[in-house]
Amino acid sequence: MLISDFTRLEELLDPAKIYNLYNFKPISGFSIDSRAVKKSQAFIAVKGKLRDGHDFIKEAVKNGASCIISQKDKNFRCNVPFYVVDDTYRALKDVCRFIREKKNPIVYAITGSVGKTTAKEMLSYLIRGHLSVLKNYKTENNILGIAKTIFSLQDEKVLILELGTNNPGEIKELSEIIRPDIGIITFVKPVHLEGLKSLGGIFKEKISMVTANPDMKIVINKDDNYLSKFNLNKNVFWFGQGRGCSLSARLLKSDTKQSTFILQDKFELTLKSGFEGFIYNALAALLGASLLKLPMDKLTKKLCGFCDFPSQRMQIEKKKNFLFLNDTYNSNPYAFCEALKLVKKFSLKKVAIVADMLELGDKSAYYHESLAVPLKNAGFDCVLTFGKQSRHLKKALVNIGCKNTYHFSSHAAIANFVNKKIEKGSLIFLKGSRAMRLEKVVELLS
Repeated sequence: MLISDFTRLEELLDPAKIYNLYNFKPISGFSIDSRAVKKSQAFIAVKGKLRDGHDFIKEAVKNGASCIISQKDKNFRCNVPFYVVDDTYRALKDVCRFIREKKNPIVYAITGSVGKTTAKEMLSYLIRGHLSVLKNYKTENNILGIAKTIFSLQDEKVLILELGTNNPGEIKELSEIIRPDIGIITFVKPVHLEGLKSLGGIFKEKISMVTANPDMKIVINKDDNYLSKFNLNKNVFWFGQGRGCSLSARLLKSDTKQSTFILQDKFELTLKSGFEGFIYNALAALLGASLLKLPMDKLTKKLCGFCDFPSQRMQIEKKKNFLFLNDTYNSNPYAFCEALKLVKKFSLKKVAIVADMLELGDKSAYYHESLAVPLKNAGFDCVLTFGKQSRHLKKALVNIGCKNTYHFSSHAAIANFVNKKIEKGSLIFLKGSRAMRLEKVVELLS
């Protein structure tokens, strides 16, 4: 049992009121999902963007919750202890800290503007088989996702957590909760500028991780212009494609299906993707795993078998008589231009369907316009744009002489154009922020 004594829970939560304490039973775990709560677990009612957990307290009790933690003094009859706190988010964080300390796994924290999820999946793949691993599900990387992962921690020896942010202070707060033993930072690129304001602000936010644990080992990208200036921690391990790295890589060959690199001039690594940019995720994962004293030669050999790349990240698939290069999980100027390097490898006729890059703040028009020349140089036969911000891109393309450029106001209109105008067998490059839902275009094709 995590908590067998009601006094320990009271010390942890510091509640303003407690009801039904005489019904207290030892607590085996915690949950923030009333549908998934289990017998002998405590339900923490938190308010999310879409739903308020306080509205589901009765459901949680019905489904077996043995204790309720709420910040609202709900007036209804129940036969389980009811702890009323000032802030259930604060209670949530305190509980996560408690579990992390009590279970005490080796904790990895991964952050960065791009590449977090792929690096997390690669790292987990490398460590599995040596030590038991728990990682957060897909991209559940905010406080609620971190809490769900920590609440599911059993006896795993390694906990890998991807940390996301939209606003200043979030990475520092999450890091102070999980207190990482090993931190990985992938890139600093123009992402979430609405909240973080500038590249300098993004850099400051990402490196705030290191303050959570003075003994933390930091795995960091030396090829990134901002991260290469990092000098705040003596336990730094660099990765990149240049000199002065703890782990370096050099490209040997690549095609549309795979890329082969030589690491440290002695270990050959073949990634099952023609997207060469995945080498940074691989280096971060390999270097991170090696800090557990796992041999680099064996790690490299194992990573050659990795094929669980997250969906909608440079995903190549044949559908509806077209070949799609689907990179629609998210979009930013850096990732966009990197993706075009793979596009250029194809000899097929090429069509780009480009939707808005979101959360770029005051420089949104500039960043969209900046994609015009790279798109022209990639050799597309036709460019279709979609979204308010992508109008800037369409205008810039026309200004540099790209005649086959069209703007659309709906997924259905794009699909109709593709059905009527685009030659079957063409490569269709899909790129846009997640909220633009470009995958709908594929669903609507005949």
